[in-house]
Amino acid sequence: MRELNLPEACYMAALLVLSLVLPLLMSFRTPKDAAIKSSCRKVVWTGQIVEALAGLTVIASARLAPYAAAFALATCVICVLVVLRKAEWAPVNLIELLSRRRGLIRFF
Repeated sequence: MRELNLPEACYMAALLVLSLVLPLLMSFRTPKDAAIKSSCRKVVWTGQIVEALAGLTVIASARLAPYAAAFALATCVICVLVVLRKAEWAPVNLIELLSRRRGLIRFF
């Protein structure tokens, strides 16, 4: 294993903070319905797996580190929006705007 320089260490720290966002979101507002809870849990696990793979990419490749961190950030934002939409906590206007323009939310 190689040593991490300062930017790579910052990417790892950011990924560590990002890895807490989705589980904390689920723990603060757990849906009552079992089907919705299970669906949200799958989205949280998907986000966690992508963030773990991004962390491994930061460790393995200095050249791909910024791209992996940016990809993990984008995935975390998308997963948060999906969880908020599935549990019906998000403002409808924001979700409808994103789903109409980009088609990101409909993917999940």
